[in-house]
Amino acid sequence: MYGIPSVETVDSREGFSKGDLVQRAGGPSELPEPGVVQCWSTLEYAPTEWRCIVTWGGRYIARHKAHEIEHTAQPG
Repeated sequence: MYGIPSVETVDSREGFSKGDLVQRAGGPSELPEPGVVQCWSTLEYAPTEWRCIVTWGGRYIARHKAHEIEHTAQPG
């Protein structure tokens, strides 16, 4: 209506799927570990760019590129 592209979402992309446990790549951060992948989505202002939506600590939601996160080690 106002020329703003719609946001697209998918459950899986670039090796990360909904429900995957992830951590920040490259070392510790202030964010609680681990994070949980919610989905992938495009950006309103850049409809061809995809970001992984991750919930950290069950509250904080952030968007990350695939190289900014990695899977956590799964026990067993």
